[in-house]
Amino acid sequence: MRSSRDKAANALYDERRKLLAGLMMSEAEPWEDLPEDVKERWRSKIDRAQTPEGSNRPATRSE
Repeated sequence: MRSSRDKAANALYDERRKLLAGLMMSEAEPWEDLPEDVKERWRSKIDRAQTPEGSNRPATRSE
């Protein structure tokens, strides 16, 4: 069973994944095929976005 954190990260990943076609980029892997460390990176984006400081700060190049 997936946690709400995992579902939110998956939704964010899928949202951004769909944008790639409009940018003429190659298609990204489905969430299920991503390595666990990459999934954890997306989960951490969700964690940062849910904090008061994270929601107001600009994204850095590594994000």
